[in-house]
Amino acid sequence: MSESVTILPAGRIPAIRHERIFFTIRMVKYVLCWLMLWQEGMVGGSLLQIRTYIMFPNYITTVEIAGALLFLTMLIEHSLTRDFTVRRSYFSGPLILIALSFFISWCLGSFMKQHVAFILEFHEAFELPFFFLLISQAFRDEQDREALWKILFFAIIAKACDGTYIYFFSTRPERYWGVVQSWRDGYLLGIGCIGFLLLLQYHGKALKQVKWWMLATSPILALTFVMSFRRTFFVGTFLCMMVMFFTLPRDKRKLHFVLVVCLILGFLLTVLLTNPIEFATRLTGIVAPENEGSAYIRLMELPNVLENIRRNPIFGVPVGTTWTAYYRMPRSAVYTTLGTHNAYLYWPLRAGIAGAIAFVWLVCKFWKTALINYRLRRSEEDFLVGQWGIQILVMYQIACFFGLMYGDMM
Repeated sequence: MSESVTILPAGRIPAIRHERIFFTIRMVKYVLCWLMLWQEGMVGGSLLQIRTYIMFPNYITTVEIAGALLFLTMLIEHSLTRDFTVRRSYFSGPLILIALSFFISWCLGSFMKQHVAFILEFHEAFELPFFFLLISQAFRDEQDREALWKILFFAIIAKACDGTYIYFFSTRPERYWGVVQSWRDGYLLGIGCIGFLLLLQYHGKALKQVKWWMLATSPILALTFVMSFRRTFFVGTFLCMMVMFFTLPRDKRKLHFVLVVCLILGFLLTVLLTNPIEFATRLTGIVAPENEGSAYIRLMELPNVLENIRRNPIFGVPVGTTWTAYYRMPRSAVYTTLGTHNAYLYWPLRAGIAGAIAFVWLVCKFWKTALINYRLRRSEEDFLVGQWGIQILVMYQIACFFGLMYGDMM
């Protein structure tokens, strides 16, 4: 029996190996970005969390470690391509201004305390410009555009599975306050519900597998979202669904109405099967905050924050120091003197005029980009990501009135 042997042209084997190396590096970047989007949380006991198996120092998060590994992977990729150029981002201006304003505020805080130290707030808004620019440099090829949306969908699925595991198997007492509690997590679940609605109106092929994955895991998403008790994102999700009656094309609005009704009925059924009394108690705190501690404390926090901004209008209350409680705050209440539950007030509070301008500038650029991308849509995929991009911003803007949308790995 004779054997046939295929002889490759000279240089073919190295070319194939080179291509495989780049494919592997690209997959590593995707996995690290995926982990950055959903790892960590305020409720322990989940086997899906890396920190369950590997102990990190308390002052370093899994997200930050994944970000550092992503940076190293990007350096390896650029070394192989010999391309060390740093491409300018459309968002560089406001991001640089954010970094500069917070650095100045931190320097003032260090001078006031006569002590230079690593600060807790570095994990919050301080890291925003660095991670944003890291992602924009690591995923700058055209083929990354669609991949990043897929990564976001699968990060939502992972967080939903994480919360469901905590609900059934975690013995931590804090889970009764919500199976997931980080603002980032509530935001992921909220935009996941909106993305699910849009996928039901999607008829393309490129994201067909994502659509089926979201359909298959929708009960898990519903359970985790309901048992998270994240009221801010319940309200945000409902308002996004209402806004979609105006942003969706006319021929899709009738189906959207049917889908919204079915989704609300599905959530109500999930509530009845889980913990309807606790859900009702937490939800009524929206309209009657005096009956629910965490809602009431935000009303009491507001005049203090406004007074601190009034007394420190230029540079804000320096980073690394706490704001002053000019009006009485109950000692038993859980509130933060390093920030505020209103993201619009956080920037002038901690970074003064420059921080406020930078935040407004950044959000305006977000909106301009989202609206232009949707206006120039050509395919079903463009429709999906364009609409989802708009609703992601609507959800963010609504949540900024009530939450720390600059912290908790946001």
